[in-house]
Amino acid sequence: MPAKNKGYFARDVRAAHQPIISARIDRLVDSPNTHIKAFATVNLGGWYAIHGLRVIDSQKGLFVQMPQNSFNNKDGKLTYQDIFHPVTAEARTELFSAVLGAYEQKLSEEAGQTASPSHGSYPELTDPDPNDPFSDLGDEPPFDMGL
Repeated sequence: MPAKNKGYFARDVRAAHQPIISARIDRLVDSPNTHIKAFATVNLGGWYAIHGLRVIDSQKGLFVQMPQNSFNNKDGKLTYQDIFHPVTAEARTELFSAVLGAYEQKLSEEAGQTASPSHGSYPELTDPDPNDPFSDLGDEPPFDMGL
C-alpha cells in the first residue's frame, strides 16, 4: 500500500542526473536609481521556466535574487516570500552561475565584445555538448513551450 502524502516532499526521490540549467537575460536595466542590473529567465532541463529573476549589484558584488511575492503579514508588515528557490547549495551555485554567465555574455554582446567570464566556473552557453540530449532544440532554449 502506498504511503500517504503528509504534506511534505519525499527527500529520497531524486532525478538520476542534474538538469541542464540555461539562462537568458530578458532586459538590462541602466538606471542610477536602482541596484537591479537585469531581469532573467531560467530554463530547467527543458521542462520548467522560471521568470523574474533579478541580477542585483550590491556592496558585496553581483548576486541573483529569486522571484518574489509581497504581502502584509498579520502585523501589517510588508513581507517578501520567494516564489521559487534552489533547495541545495549546489543547485543555488549552478543557478547563479548560469544567470551571471548570461548577464556577462549579454553585457559583452551589448558592448560588441567577446564574453570573458569572471563569476566562477559555468558551462559556455554557446558551445553545444555532443552528449547533451537537448542539443536538437537549437541555439535558444525552449522558454515558451507553447502550452
